[in-house]
This record gives sequence, structure tokens and C-alpha cells, in this order.
Amino acid sequence: MSETATPKQVEVVNVTIDGKATQVPKGTNIIEAAKTIGVDIPHYCYHPHLSIAGNCRMCQISVKGMPKMTIACNTGATEGMEVATHHTSKDVADAQAATLEFILINHPLDCTVCDQAGHCKLQDYHFEYNARPSRFVEEKVHKIKALPLGPTVMLDGERCIMCTRCVRFCDEITKTSELGMLNRGDQSVIAVSPGKELNNPLSGSVVDLCPVGALTHRQWRFNTRIWFTKQTDSICPGCSTGCNVKVAERDGKIVNVKARRNDGVNKEWLCDEGRYGFERFLPANRITGSYRNVPSGSRETVQITDAINTLKGTLKTLTVLLSPDLLVEEYYLLRQLLNRATSVGRAVMTGYKRSITALEEILVSPDYASNITGARVVGLVGDESDGEYRDVLQKIRRKEIENILVLGDRAIAPQDIDDALLEGLAAARVSVGVLTDADSKLASTLGMVVGGRSVLEKSGLLVNGKRRLQYAQAVVQFPDNSVPEWRLLGLVGEAAGYKMLPVNLMHVGDRELTRWYLGSDPVMSAQGVTIAKIKDGGVQLSVAAKDGSVGTQSGLSMGASPAA
Repeated sequence: MSETATPKQVEVVNVTIDGKATQVPKGTNIIEAAKTIGVDIPHYCYHPHLSIAGNCRMCQISVKGMPKMTIACNTGATEGMEVATHHTSKDVADAQAATLEFILINHPLDCTVCDQAGHCKLQDYHFEYNARPSRFVEEKVHKIKALPLGPTVMLDGERCIMCTRCVRFCDEITKTSELGMLNRGDQSVIAVSPGKELNNPLSGSVVDLCPVGALTHRQWRFNTRIWFTKQTDSICPGCSTGCNVKVAERDGKIVNVKARRNDGVNKEWLCDEGRYGFERFLPANRITGSYRNVPSGSRETVQITDAINTLKGTLKTLTVLLSPDLLVEEYYLLRQLLNRATSVGRAVMTGYKRSITALEEILVSPDYASNITGARVVGLVGDESDGEYRDVLQKIRRKEIENILVLGDRAIAPQDIDDALLEGLAAARVSVGVLTDADSKLASTLGMVVGGRSVLEKSGLLVNGKRRLQYAQAVVQFPDNSVPEWRLLGLVGEAAGYKMLPVNLMHVGDRELTRWYLGSDPVMSAQGVTIAKIKDGGVQLSVAAKDGSVGTQSGLSMGASPAA
């Protein structure tokens, strides 16, 4: 008899909700069970990754056989259970309307000046489930307003509906317990614990959790109305965790960043460093067009073809310093280019390693490099990439490398840029950089510079530290006369006689490049991996197989070039 333990069988039960049958694991709360058949039960205090509080009472339902209505968040599914929601029961709908009216009794009628207006669940539910004038004529209870809870979050006590999501987050997720609830009844308030402030690495997440306008970001208060922004679902490039985010942009500026739920990556949390740090990928002074640094210290405008012609003759000995923020598609193209030209040329990348606290380990990666795993997956750099990177920097300082290509602003870590390195770059026979920051030391040192695009200005594939393939959507418009790295690589290869991209792809957008790549990779193509599938939570890659492919779950096969 085998001693290997078998996985415990999950008991599945049959439940009927609003006359529709569904099957869910026994004990699944009715809010989640209803989602399986497309029924949304309104709620405020419930969150799938927090404990059940059951204090808002909005999620009331009627269960056959129960004498009274119950709350869906704290009712587990059992075999044969029959549930009626507000869609099919007038009693339930009336109870929810009454609950909402009670919640709104002391809520200020200041939607016109509230930062949450336009994406507030209190507004949404009022119009959907209540939508009638207030019958309350007494003086509303007044509470503290514009109270800083810490360096990142502001509290408006009057708007708070006491759902306690923020309190539970600090108690259960960060376990820092900065927040608590004081007093009772209509005098209840959220307050900071004595001697503390809300200042943990994930503090901004409580604003995402707040279903109303009680908690707001101090950095973004009153900066814009949400309906004036363009909102994009994308990936945070701050580290290799690859948190899913929704980014709001207006006039080329990032005006709000919210966590987007992905249970396999970041649940619905986001660290403050990532949330408030998007602007670091958009330099204030941008490089547009191409130029050559001349000995006098000035810049001479050149054409992109000049950079292409300069690079095409160096491929046999080219050393490429790579940013960890490039796309998988760009790493793939570079590997094909180096493989076709010679085995002498090589690419190196730093992992931007750092030490993090136990609290940061909840979400933050010690690896600043957002897509270094993508470069490893396609076989462009190895596990010892940081050592190879430092070896190359030392050779540049000793002026032993003649042909250098710098792809991206973070190809060289700021702390590694010293006078000896700059002298080595300036002394190289050929040194070309694709950069965005006009004020960087590299921009005034390299022989030729091409205006590139930030990771926030391109759409394409990223692989996080746990090998999950995800799709990052561009969140801001790229400047005119900027060139994505993949297009430059394709043009250099074409000029050198290595046709890697179909002609029709050389002047189209990022999305078409990704579609071509997914169709060209044999593993991806065989499994029917599409952008839509990747966007739906990502695709988990398995460990690389001996033949160089990436296993059978999904993967990036690195065999012969698809455009041979």
C-alpha cells in the first residue's frame, strides 16, 4: 500500500440562486457562489481576502427554510440550498434599500466635491437599489474631516460607513494594527492607534479597499475627476512581483494608481513604492529624435538610419547592456540577432537586488528588475546575470570593450555610474544608447543616442519573479520621434541581412508584435495562447525543459528563429 498521501477531496454541493442551479465547494459564501452564475450581490464590508465582519448588512438574502433573511457573506453553501436575492425577491430588495437608507442617514451629501465620485460603491448602490430622496430631516452627525492618518492617507470621518476593511487589512495582512474603531453607534470613528501612524509599506491599499470616499491619497487629493482620465489595466514595473494595476492618466500625467485583483499575484494589494512611484519611469526632460555627442560637448542631430548603420557593422563583437524593463518580445529579438551574427556578442543585465524587511515580503520583491525573469526565460541571460553584468562594467572601466549598445535607462544602475565608467563609455569605438532621460549622465556620454520609450509607453509581455506571463498595457502616449527598442533591433537586423521580423511588422504597433510573437512561438501557438488569455490573470510558465522549451503548462520556446 502506497504511503503517499492523496489530496483531500473537495465536497461539491448543488445550490440554486434565483432559480439558477450551480455547483460550488461546500461552505463557499453565497456572494462568491452567486458570482458563478453572474449574480452580483451588493456589499461593502465583505472582501474575499479579509475576515468576515458582517457589519454593513447590505448583502441580505432569503434562504428557503430560514425564518429570517441572512447575510450572504457569512452564509456558507450547503447541499440543496435555495437562495433568493434582490433580483427575484421584493422583500430582499426592500431590506437592502432600507439598509442603504440607514447607511446614508449621516453621510454628507458632498458627492460633487468628493474624490471618490464616479467610482464610489455608495453612489452606485444608491442609484441601483435605493434611488429615492432622503427622508432624514434632522441634523447629521459631524465628525473629523481631512485628518492625516500617516504620510500617504487622509481620512474624512463623516464619509466613513464603518465597513472596517481598513482596520482588518492592517490587522490581518500587514499585522501592524495601526487602525481601530472607537465609540459606538453613530459616534463610531476610525482612528489611529495611540503612538502610531499609518505608515506601513502597503498603507495606500486601504484607499483601494475603502468603498466610499472616506480614505483618500494625500498625494492625489483633488487632482482630477476620474471621468476626465483614461484608465488602463496594466502591470506595475516597480519590481519583479508584477502587481496588476489600473492606472489613471490625464494630459500625459499619472494621476491615480489602484491595485487590480489577481489572486495569483497581488490579490488586491499594492505597495506604496510601486503605487506612488510610476512617475520615475517618465523623465521630466525627454529625449526625442536621435543625436550624436560631439567632443565640444554639444549635440548634433542625426537620423535613426545613422544609428542603424553604425550598429550593423558591430554585431560580431557587440556588448549589450540591457534594461530589466524591456518586453519579452524585445529580449527575444535581441537573442535572435546575437545568435545570427556571432556567438561573441553578448547581453548582460543587472537584477537590481536589494534587502527588504519582513513586512515588505508580503508583496515586494527583493528584485527591482521587473522583467529579468523574461530575459532568462528566453535564454538571453543566465541565473548569474548580475556577475556577468559587473564583469562587463569592469571591462568598460578598463576600456577593453569597443562596441557597446545600451538598451534602456536602467541598463546601468545609477549607483554603478562613476567617472571611470563614463570615461570607458566615451572611449569606446562605438557606443549607442536607446534612452528616454535627457538629463542622465549616459545621455551626454554615449557616442550616439536614440530617443526611446518608457516601459509605461509600450504594450507587451512581462514575466514576473514567479514565472507568470502577463500583459502590460501602455498607460501614457509615447512622444513623437521616439523609437521602441524592438523596432530598432528589427531595423538593425534587416540592415545586417538578418530578416527577423516580417516587413509589415516593422512599422506597426506593439500589439501586432505581440500577436506575431505568440503565433510564432511553437509552444504558445500549439496551446492557443492569446493576448486575451494572458490578460485574464496571466499564464503560468513551467520550469524550462532540457530541450530549451519552457515545459507544458505554457512557455516560450527558444528554438530556431520563426522568421528564418
